[in-house]
Amino acid sequence: MRLAWILSWTFLLWTKVISASIQEPFKMSSSTPFVLASSSSALPILLDSTDSKAVHIAANNFASDIHRVTGAKPDVHVDALPSGSKQAIIVCTAGSKLASKLRAEALVQKVEGKWESFQGAVLQSPVDGVEESLVLIGSDRRGAIFAMYTLSEQFGVSPFHWWADVPVRHRDTLSIDKSFTVGHGEPTVKYRGFFLNDEHPVLFNWARQRFGIAEGPPFQVGLYEKVFELLLRLKGNYLWPAMWHSSFAVDGLENLPHPARPGPNQELAEEHGVVMGTSHHEPMSRNQKEYHDFGHGDWDFDTNREFLEEFWTYGADRAKNCETLYTVGMRGDGDLALPGADIERLQTIVKAQQSILKSSLDTSNLDSVPQMWAMYKEVMSYFATGLQVPENVTPLLSDDNWGNLMAIMPEGDHKAGGGIYYHADYVGDPRNYKWLSTVSLAKMWEQLNLARSFNTKNIWILNVGDLKMLEIPLEWFMSLGYDFDRATSTGLQGHLTQWAQREFALDQKAAAEVANIMAQYSMYASRRKAELVDSDTYSLATFNEAERVLAEWNALEGRTEQILMSLDQSTQLAFEQLVRTPIRLQTNLQRIYISAAKSILYASQGRTAANFFAQDAIDCFRKDHEITQAFHKLNDGKWNFTLCQSHIGYQYWQSPTRNALPPISFVQPSPSYINILGPIHTRFTVEGSLGAWPGDNKHNCPLGYNCPDPVFPPVDPYSQKRWVDVGAAGTEDIEFTAKAVEDWVVAHPSNGTVKSDGSGDVRVWISVDWSKYPGKTNDKMDGHVDFTSSDGTKMTVTLPAVRGIDIPSDFKGAIQGDDYIVMEAMRGVSESVKGASGIEHAWKEIPFYGKTYSGMTILPPTLEHFSSSAGPAIHYDFFVTHLDDLANGSDVSVTLLFGPTLNYILGSRLEISVQMDDGSVQSVRPVPESKPGTVPDDWEQVVASEVRQVRIPMELGNKGSSAIGSHRLIIRGVRGGLVLERVLIDLGGISSRAATYLGPPESHIVV
Repeated sequence: MRLAWILSWTFLLWTKVISASIQEPFKMSSSTPFVLASSSSALPILLDSTDSKAVHIAANNFASDIHRVTGAKPDVHVDALPSGSKQAIIVCTAGSKLASKLRAEALVQKVEGKWESFQGAVLQSPVDGVEESLVLIGSDRRGAIFAMYTLSEQFGVSPFHWWADVPVRHRDTLSIDKSFTVGHGEPTVKYRGFFLNDEHPVLFNWARQRFGIAEGPPFQVGLYEKVFELLLRLKGNYLWPAMWHSSFAVDGLENLPHPARPGPNQELAEEHGVVMGTSHHEPMSRNQKEYHDFGHGDWDFDTNREFLEEFWTYGADRAKNCETLYTVGMRGDGDLALPGADIERLQTIVKAQQSILKSSLDTSNLDSVPQMWAMYKEVMSYFATGLQVPENVTPLLSDDNWGNLMAIMPEGDHKAGGGIYYHADYVGDPRNYKWLSTVSLAKMWEQLNLARSFNTKNIWILNVGDLKMLEIPLEWFMSLGYDFDRATSTGLQGHLTQWAQREFALDQKAAAEVANIMAQYSMYASRRKAELVDSDTYSLATFNEAERVLAEWNALEGRTEQILMSLDQSTQLAFEQLVRTPIRLQTNLQRIYISAAKSILYASQGRTAANFFAQDAIDCFRKDHEITQAFHKLNDGKWNFTLCQSHIGYQYWQSPTRNALPPISFVQPSPSYINILGPIHTRFTVEGSLGAWPGDNKHNCPLGYNCPDPVFPPVDPYSQKRWVDVGAAGTEDIEFTAKAVEDWVVAHPSNGTVKSDGSGDVRVWISVDWSKYPGKTNDKMDGHVDFTSSDGTKMTVTLPAVRGIDIPSDFKGAIQGDDYIVMEAMRGVSESVKGASGIEHAWKEIPFYGKTYSGMTILPPTLEHFSSSAGPAIHYDFFVTHLDDLANGSDVSVTLLFGPTLNYILGSRLEISVQMDDGSVQSVRPVPESKPGTVPDDWEQVVASEVRQVRIPMELGNKGSSAIGSHRLIIRGVRGGLVLERVLIDLGGISSRAATYLGPPESHIVV
């Protein structure tokens, strides 16, 4: 046992539990313990026979949870306890007969008439014959269920105890303090759930084997028992079932019954207290496959209305005695646009569907009947251009399939509120993402915060694909839907820390480390989805980008291995599934592509290292398979097939049939004969160039032959170091020297040995010792390093250097280096502004947002339109030390990197203003205009790269002032909602280099 808070074998819940998806750990002392269970006995649980069967199922799970913890299982009794029972656990709903008999009026009054709320306390003499009891009262059946599962989690039972093999740690005694209270009001979002989707090849094959269904759809009661329990333990209530290869309400039946009645899955959902729905293109509680199996005629309301109304009536009749959230509307067959659809036709269809509901449910008023209309893909354009949604139907707005909301609810009341359909899995352009979690948890918070803020919180549903491998984003989504206010913009680290404590029995420090690992994993994995990464993603020559990316992943994997070694053996299986395997697979994937890229580049440069990295790519490709197979064998093969999704070698949006090694290159072992000196065994390559010396290479100069030796971009005191690789290029080991010609130039190492097999090429770092630099301020001088190898190969590299003016001692901000200034957005200084409603709005940080560090956005969200000169401001101070050409009024390119947010306010565009020093204010609308309800033209490139770049020409220095010195860039929010990630100011050092995926490293910052 490794929990720092485990001080004894007796566990006591502290006075008040703040109920949410992840529970606070125990406090360990109490002078007045109320013992719920020990290793030899447990208090009985009393239920009411009139309460829903769902409460009884959850109570039996709750009893099993106590047994998992202590080894003693409570007996569950209905309506009466055995004679002589002095203590008990009593669970019921506020409207039950049992509640009316309890002396618990205060608890009942707090929840009565509310949705999914609960209260609990230890009461003395709660009912005749019982001296004291833990009493849990729910406002309804799920309120009571959530009360029990809240305590289960406090006791140490993870919602993922089955789905991720999270162990339950034994306690000899399970106690709470007699002053204990527990409670939760109505959830943030009324209907919260997930969608099992894109279930082939993973979920289908896994379920078939796991639940022993050799023929027919494998998504039957065996699977759904586990799914429903997980959903409820996560405080969810709503499910879209798997649908491509199954019919939820029919599977398990021999044929389609007449008259309509629920099938085994549908009955099971009602018994568990789960609200069932169907996906965005499956109206009236009938799956698409049902139409393929039992339908007649075309899926066309105009030509086949009579049968479609009969088909939909059957769905309504079948579901009428089950808690159902009905999907209305109509899209084309198979998740396509409906041919010939227009606003009038769709409104006519929904009117007909509502008429069916009134008839089937025997009501003239549908206000109390949950209904939703999915504004997905082409339907969104109708919504944006005037589609009228009935007041008792929730418009389910969607993201763009890549985690960016298309819209929020328009201003004004809509009785049924709005909803969100969000994706953690997707099949379609620009690329499928189905393998591992590549979801930005920080962006998920930011986008859902918009939905929560603007009346878009009646329904939240998450596409989780196969569910397995998406456990963390699923729980984050469900946590936000249940109790959003617990999660602030800096709450991800805290959420994941509690998660790590719960799953792996870690102390606070170790749990915080795991939390940071997984938060960084989320940022790294979402900066470019695994399926989109290829050999060209990261630059090998500029800013050391590929090496930096691989180093980040390697460091993450190394930290993971350190945690693994410290874990109790019982938690290692869960850690393998939730943390270690995803990180190992992602790290290995990056290495496959970077090694493949190096093999191709190095082969073009004549370097033997091409062979080394080609083989490394092959080895990593094999390793991907080995990690996958090892995962499939975990826990006696419980998770076989869960990683069988292809993910390497995409050619277009659809998944490749099989994983395919990316192209690699080898070179022959013979040396080069490029001059009269005979064979050479050395190649020199330099930072910023794809060329190689000596000899001819198309990248050495525009002509491609007879090229001069290389010249580095100029360096200054705040530049990154330059490098030269000394590489093998023949059959002999070689000795080399790197001799600085001037005493102010430093080359390290100054000599070395390079192995002929390419496995030990040497990188020489070149820099300036500025204490010896003889140049005056703003004078440029050239330094040189002579490279010589034992085979007679020579090269001289030139290092231009310039020292700008000194930085004032009181300056704080970014300093020019390498002829650019780059700042992470969080470096800015924010100034709040009071809006028209009197609420203060300011730029605030969202940790782990974006591609490199974090994001800044205006919080709280607002629809207010500020003036371009008076909105919430954030300013960035920077210092220009030198300019090569212009001394006054210099034009520069300012690039702002934003998250891929869309214009989610219908009829409006997101807007900021920018101002350099005291120059003119420019208005900027980063997201291009598009037809209402559609994505802009740059969408595919933006979501693939997970950033939107906005370039703004600006002027340094004005009114005759010098461009050299300190400056201030001011950004103001005009129409809030954008998330700023980085600020780039190009003084020539960015545009003169090849473009990179992540951009330059951050400049030197004085704080």
